[in-house]
Amino acid sequence: MYKNLTGIIAKRISPHLEEQSLLSAEQQGCHLGSKGCKDQLMISKAIYEDCRTRNKNLSMAWIAYQKAFDSVQHSWVEKSLALVGVNSKIVRFCKLSMEKWNTRLFLKTKQEVMQSQPIQIQIVVFQGVSLSPLLFYIALIPLTNELNRADCEYQVHGTERKISHLLSMDDLNC
Repeated sequence: MYKNLTGIIAKRISPHLEEQSLLSAEQQGCHLGSKGCKDQLMISKAIYEDCRTRNKNLSMAWIAYQKAFDSVQHSWVEKSLALVGVNSKIVRFCKLSMEKWNTRLFLKTKQEVMQSQPIQIQIVVFQGVSLSPLLFYIALIPLTNELNRADCEYQVHGTERKISHLLSMDDLNC
C-alpha cells in the first residue's frame, strides 16, 4: 500500500517539477524517455570527440556516489522539497512518514528467532519505492544549480548548448 501511495505522490510532484523547469537537462535519471547513463555517456563521448577534433584541452571527472541513497538525510529531503515549492501537504506527508521509518534486526538460531527493538532510520532514501529516486533527484537540485553557477562549462562546437556537468541519478560527470 505504501508503494502505491508514494507512486501517486511521485506522479503529483513530477508535473510540478516540469512546470517550474526544475528538471534540469543535466540530470537524466528522472526524465521520461531518457536512457539515463547511456544518454550521458553519448554526450560525454561527443564532447570528447569535439575536443579531439578541435585540438582543445579538456579535464573531466566521473564520480559515482557510493551508497548515495543511503547518505541523504531526511531533514535535507524535507528542506529540498520545500525549496522547490512542492505542496506543503506532500512535504508534511514525507516528513511524517520518514519519522516512522524503522527496521529490526533478526537473528535466527537453532532454538529461536531473536529480534531487536525498532531502529530508527534517519539517513536513507529507500530504493525500490517509486518516490525515492525523485526525492534523491530533488535533494541534488541545489548541487546542479551551484555547478551551473560555477561558470565552468564546455561550449559544444556548432551549438548553443553549454555543458558544465551531467548527472544520472547518483553518477556525476563534470
